[in-house]
Amino acid sequence: MKKTEILNRERIYKALSVIYDYPLTIVEAPMGYGKTTAVRNFLKIDKKKSLWVTFLNSGESATSFWDKLVSEIARLNENVSSRLKSLGFPIDTPQVEKVLSLLNDLFLKDKVVLVIDDFHLSPDLSINKLMYQVIFEKIENLHIVVITRDTTKIDFAEMLSKGLCFVISQQVLKFSEFEIKDYCRIMHNTISTDEIIKITEYTDGWISLIYMILLGLENGIPVGMNSSIDQLVEKVLFNAYDSRIQSFLLKLSIMDVFTTKQALYVTREEKSNEILKKLHKENAFVFYDETAKTYKIHNVLLDYLRIKQQFTPEETRTLYRRLGEWHLERNDFLSAYSCFNHSDDFDRILSHLNQPENIRNELTSFEGSFEMFSKIPREVLYKYPLAYLQHILLTIVKGNDKTIVGCSKQLDDLKKAYEEMENIDEDYRNRILAEILIFRRFTSFNIISPTSDCNDEIMRLLNGQQSCIMRRENEFTMGSPHLLYVYFRDQGGFKQLSELAIERFSTYAAFANGCGSGSDYLIHAEYALETGDWQSAELNSFKAIYKARTKEQISIIICANFTLIRLYLLQGKISEAVDMLKQLEQEVAEINNPVYNTTIDMLKGYIYACLDQPEKIPCWLQTGNMSEADLLYQGVAFNYIVYGKSVMLSRNYVELEILTESFQEYFSVFSNQLGFIHNNIFEAVAKYHLYGLKEGVTALENALEKGQADYIIMPFIENGPRILDMLKVIENKASNNEYIKIIVQYSEQYVQNLKNNQPEKVKLSQRETEVLSLAAEGLKRDEIAVRLQLSQGTVKTHLQNIYQKLDASGKTAAIKIAQKHGLI
Repeated sequence: MKKTEILNRERIYKALSVIYDYPLTIVEAPMGYGKTTAVRNFLKIDKKKSLWVTFLNSGESATSFWDKLVSEIARLNENVSSRLKSLGFPIDTPQVEKVLSLLNDLFLKDKVVLVIDDFHLSPDLSINKLMYQVIFEKIENLHIVVITRDTTKIDFAEMLSKGLCFVISQQVLKFSEFEIKDYCRIMHNTISTDEIIKITEYTDGWISLIYMILLGLENGIPVGMNSSIDQLVEKVLFNAYDSRIQSFLLKLSIMDVFTTKQALYVTREEKSNEILKKLHKENAFVFYDETAKTYKIHNVLLDYLRIKQQFTPEETRTLYRRLGEWHLERNDFLSAYSCFNHSDDFDRILSHLNQPENIRNELTSFEGSFEMFSKIPREVLYKYPLAYLQHILLTIVKGNDKTIVGCSKQLDDLKKAYEEMENIDEDYRNRILAEILIFRRFTSFNIISPTSDCNDEIMRLLNGQQSCIMRRENEFTMGSPHLLYVYFRDQGGFKQLSELAIERFSTYAAFANGCGSGSDYLIHAEYALETGDWQSAELNSFKAIYKARTKEQISIIICANFTLIRLYLLQGKISEAVDMLKQLEQEVAEINNPVYNTTIDMLKGYIYACLDQPEKIPCWLQTGNMSEADLLYQGVAFNYIVYGKSVMLSRNYVELEILTESFQEYFSVFSNQLGFIHNNIFEAVAKYHLYGLKEGVTALENALEKGQADYIIMPFIENGPRILDMLKVIENKASNNEYIKIIVQYSEQYVQNLKNNQPEKVKLSQRETEVLSLAAEGLKRDEIAVRLQLSQGTVKTHLQNIYQKLDASGKTAAIKIAQKHGLI
C-alpha cells in the first residue's frame, strides 16, 4: 500500500473557505478525523500566510503558549514580536489592552490565518479569555482557526450570535461515502467493492480508522467489525515492527515533539536517524516538520504507546532524567525541572535552584512545583535553603492571608534549623539567616513597624555582601505610582511612618543590590507634596530620580515624576507637566515591562482626571474593567482612586455613590489611608449632587477630619474643581481652622491655574470622525477607503492618528472612547 496520498477534498476546502469571513473558525471533531491535515492542506493550496501554534500536552503553561505565539508573529513583524515577548503573557486588563494595541500595530495588508491546534489541551482559562478579547477586537485581516477535539472550554455562544464565529463539526469533516471510495482506490488499488462497503459501514467516515484498516488489509488482516481502535493500532501499526523499533517507539512516547539528536540522547538508540526516517516513510502517524526539523507522533498512536508503556519505575526515571539533562544543557530550565520532577530527581532541581546564578523569579514556577515542594521532607529542603526560600516567596506572592501565615511558620522553622545546625560554615549560616530575615518582610506586607527593625541584623549577617535572592530588578513600589500610599495605613501616623520608611528603605537598598535606591528621597518628596511643602517636594523628587537612575530603579523614577507632575499642575505649569508625562510615558514604553506599563496607566489616568480630560484616561480605568490579578498589577488598589475620579468626571453620581461602598472594601484590605480620604471625597461629591449641599458637606467634613489628623491637603486641592463650594461652606463654619483655610486657598489657586492653562480637549478632524464612524458601523479598511474615496494607506494613517489622540489600544477601544465622549 502507498504510504500517503492526499485526497483532493474539494468539499472540505470549500467549507474551510469561510475562515476568511469570520474572526474565529472552530474546527471540532474527535481524534483522528483529519482536522489538522484538512486545515494544513487547505492553507497550502490557498497560499495565504499562516501562523501555527500547537498545544503539545495538557501541562503546557500560558507562558509556553505565549513564547510560541510571539515566535510565529516574528514572521510578520519582528519589532511587534519582540515587544510582545518582553511584555509576557498578559494577566490583567491593562496588559491585554497593550497586547491588542501591538496586534493592531501589525496593520495586516493581506489576510493572515492564526491556527491554534489541539486547543482542547489548553490548561489555562486565561488563554481562552485572551483569545475572546482578540476576536472581539476584530483585528483586520487576522483570522483565527481553533482546532480542537471538543468545545467545552470555549464559550462561543455570544460570538456566534454576533457573527464573529463559525463552527466546522465532525459531521462536515468525516469522509463521505464517495471520498472513502476514492481514498481506498488511491491507497489500495486492488481493494474490492465489497471491502469498501464494509469499511464505509464500519468507520462512519473516520479517516484514521480507514487508514489503519487499509494497512491491515495490506498485511492480510480482513476488515473486522469487532476490532477496537486500540486493537487495530496494535495489529497494523505496532506489531508491524520488530522488538527494537517497538522499544524505540515506546521510549519516544515520553516526548511530545523531538529532534533526531534528542531521540538519540533520550533513547540511546544508535540507529535513531535511520529508524525515524523509516517510520516517517512507512507510517502516516509519524510526522516530520521540515521547518522546525522535528518529529511528532500522531495522537492516535501516541495515546496507544503511552497506555502500552510497561517500563519499570527505574526505566521511566532514566528516560525522564535524560530528557531533563537534554533541556538543561540548552538552558531550558523550566522544561528540565518538569522532567526531573517526573523522574523524582528532586535533588537535581533543588541543587540547580540553590545556585545563586540560577535565581530568577520565574524559575520556581515550573509544572508540578507546588506539589513537589509539598511532598519533599523538610530536612531535605533545608539542604537547599535558597531554592526553598524562592518557593516560599512565590507562595507568598500567589497566595492569600492563610498561605502567608503558613509561609511565616516555614520561615520560622527554617531559621531555627539553621541557628541550631552543626558543622556548617558560619558565613553560609549567616547568609541564610539574613535571607530569612529579608523574606520576613513579605509576610507582613505594607507594615513598617517601629519595633521590628531587622536591617542592622541583616547587614551584620551579610557582612558586606548582597542578598542572593532580592535582585535589583525586583518591583519596589508594588505597581503603585505613589510609594507612601502603599505603606500609610494608620491615621495620625503619616509623619512617623515617613521618617521610619526613609530610614528602613535606604538601608534595604544597601543589601538588596540597589533595589529601592532613591526611595528615601522619594518618601521625603511624597510626604512634602501631600502636606504642602512644595519646595521640598520638588527638590527631593529630583534627588530621587537622579539616585534611582544609578541603579535603574524605574518604579522609583515613575513615582518621583508623578510627584513632580502633580506639583506642577498646582503651580500652573501645565504644559511643563504634560511634557514631563509624555516623556516619562515614552521612556517606560521602551522598557515595555508589564508592571511599569500598568503603573504608567494609573499615573496618566490620575493626571488627566485632574486636567478634566477624561477621554485621555486609559480605557480600562474609565470603564472599571479590573480583572483579577496579583498584587503588583493592581497598584495595591490605587487603580480604584483613578476609576473613581473618572466616574466623578462623567457626572454619573449614582454610580459614584454605589462604587464608594466597593472602594471602601478594596482600600480596607491593606488599610490604605490615602485611599480612604479619596473615597470620602468621592462620596461627598456624589451626595452633594444627589441630595444637596448639606449632605455633601457632612461627607466632606468626614474626609477633612481624616486628612487633618496628618495635615494631608493635596487630595482636597486636586479635587478643588468638584468640592470648592462645599469647602467654602465648611470654612465659614470653622473660621479659625487654619488647616481648612490653607486647603481653600490652594484649591482656589488650583482651579484658577487650570482655567488659565487648560489644554485643548481632544478633537477629531472631520475626516477622522468619518473614518471612525464608518469603523463603528463595522466597515473594514478597504471598505472605508472605497466609501470615502481614499487609499487604504490613508485610512490606516487616520486610524493610527485616532488611536494616538484617544490613547486607545485599537479600533474597539477607540470607538468606545469616542462614543462615550460624544466624538462620534
